[in-house]
Amino acid sequence: MNEEENKVQEPKPKKEKKPVTLKSLIIKRLIFVILFLLVAIGVTAYLVIANPFAKEEEEPEPVQEEIDNEVPTLSRNHVSLLNYDTDTFDYNELKIYEMKETFEDHEISYYQIDGLKNASIEEKINSHLKIDLENAIIEAQNNGNIRENRFNVWTYNTSSFANTLSICYTIYSYDFDDDDPNVSYQWYGYVPENYDLTTGNKLQIQDLFTDDTLGADIFNDTFYSEFVSSYASTDWDEEGWSLIVADYKDIEEEILELMMDFNDGKDIPFYFDEQTVTLAENYARIFFDEHLDFVAVYNKFKTSSSIFTGKYQALKNLPVLTKRYNSDYQVVEESENYYIDLSLDRIYNNFYDEKDKIDEAIIERLFESTKEYVDNEVKTMKKEAIDSGKFIIYNNAYHISKGGYWDYFTQRYIPDNLYVFSISEGKLETTKSLYNSEIKEIIQKIFRKAPRVSGGDVYLYDNQFRNYMFFAIEDEDEFDYDNFQESWESSNTEVYLDQDGNIYQTLEEATGFTWGIYD
Repeated sequence: MNEEENKVQEPKPKKEKKPVTLKSLIIKRLIFVILFLLVAIGVTAYLVIANPFAKEEEEPEPVQEEIDNEVPTLSRNHVSLLNYDTDTFDYNELKIYEMKETFEDHEISYYQIDGLKNASIEEKINSHLKIDLENAIIEAQNNGNIRENRFNVWTYNTSSFANTLSICYTIYSYDFDDDDPNVSYQWYGYVPENYDLTTGNKLQIQDLFTDDTLGADIFNDTFYSEFVSSYASTDWDEEGWSLIVADYKDIEEEILELMMDFNDGKDIPFYFDEQTVTLAENYARIFFDEHLDFVAVYNKFKTSSSIFTGKYQALKNLPVLTKRYNSDYQVVEESENYYIDLSLDRIYNNFYDEKDKIDEAIIERLFESTKEYVDNEVKTMKKEAIDSGKFIIYNNAYHISKGGYWDYFTQRYIPDNLYVFSISEGKLETTKSLYNSEIKEIIQKIFRKAPRVSGGDVYLYDNQFRNYMFFAIEDEDEFDYDNFQESWESSNTEVYLDQDGNIYQTLEEATGFTWGIYD
């Protein structure tokens, strides 16, 4: 009996657990509800008391001043800092010259600048332009990238506008076998030098864009194509040239890393000009005209003549994103009667044979003499245009070269003590209304788009836009080449200079010798 009672009573503890479990569940849910209510009450109290959504003008003045002093945060709402149609820019009134010296038993070249009023800033920049290159060479040697001092340094002055300066050095390390005349480049490295001329501080790539620019805004599809091209190269074998494309399966990761570095404000090696930013290590370009809402270099670093001594001349009031090609002296003027666009190149000592080297004092005399010649030409052009009552466009280019050769075109020998001053002239008579409505825009497009004309880059030789007005900048049917050739008056002539810069209209006048049969 006792055993049966015990058997019956055994399940009782299990039955007693049911109400306990339910009770526990109810208590837990009550606790959750109470906690939720407490959080909700707290958030509501914060919104009522702190009111973070209050308008700025309703905040106390001291709080507003404190906010104004904080570092700006990213905001996707902004007004473009660049007006493509109306904004203009100036080139800097600087002289940028090349220096040569022996370093690590090797002759190197580097740039120096002159023309800043602030001597300490100029000295600071010039110091970096030299020391940074030397340090890069030493680092390359320490890393084993340069052996036995076999290297070259190439210098590029990429831009000097809007109170900024961009220069890039390229160090090429080469190797060769005494029995093999072919040179093999084993390594190359870049030394970009980008400066704010008002402070002497180096620029980062982020400085060229608005403060709210993100990496994804500029590393777009075009940049992707540019980046891929860096994986392609050419090689020569018995069958001729062949295209070699390296494995670029990780390109997405590389570009993503660039975006993150840009967003984090990290250094990204680059150089830039009036139209593009180029990543130095792979020659991938970012085109300003594809990112007009984010371009800020023209606005952040506006040109002010107050920072320059005024010793050197520079072009002013050019349309933004217009690239003028390197000339030592340029004249660009526009009035009711004319548009004049001229460029002059001096002669340089880029001769391989030492016997052909020219004294620098002679080079300077030749340049000053030809510059005076160009200025007199400008006066003549202005008078001609005004007297004609028409609107005339002039587009001339001037070159100086060394004598000492047989000219097969004229069948005459140019003595080596003379210099040839070549003049390429172009003139178009039109009307002011046609110039304003059509021609001016075409000229601007050429200087803005020439490097991206279909078929590859176009070097705008001597800024002679007239030679490229028949290229398809946007519409292949826009220009009539035959009509272009008929409309422009073109000529190519040569005059001569002696070592003192005296100009002679004929070779006979320059040499005092009559050529007879070839006259």
